[in-house]
Amino acid sequence: MCISNSDWISLGSAIATLLGVGVALYASWQQMKKMNNQLVIQQFSDYTKRYQEIILHFPENINEQTFDFSKDTDKNKTMRYMRAYFDLSFEEWHLNQRKLIDAKTWTVWEGGIKTALSKTAFINAWLEIKKDTGYGQEFEQFINASLPTNQNLT
Repeated sequence: MCISNSDWISLGSAIATLLGVGVALYASWQQMKKMNNQLVIQQFSDYTKRYQEIILHFPENINEQTFDFSKDTDKNKTMRYMRAYFDLSFEEWHLNQRKLIDAKTWTVWEGGIKTALSKTAFINAWLEIKKDTGYGQEFEQFINASLPTNQNLT
């Protein structure tokens, strides 16, 4: 069987088309990766901005182990921002539960939550907030498990 020139041209054309499709698919995949990375950066940036807006409204001594809400001259304002902090933490946790953020982002956010919960003000705020706010059993278990084990929470 002899292959004619037109058969070679058809074969070459098919190979070129296949290569073109492959290059187009690869370019599309690269573009999707870039867009996904941009969305991750945007999401992280948005949550970081919200976090910063919350903590800027806390009293300067909020991170001290001796912080006492009864001595806070504006306890209502501080508690309003504590509620915003726990709402933000819930959103971050929920995004992780739904696998809508990557593991590295969650590790950063989880570390921040656990660091905050190592401080007296955040522990006391959580104990107050959970009396009248329901985030769901799973999130509340996550927060309670993140509290220091040597802390008397009764």
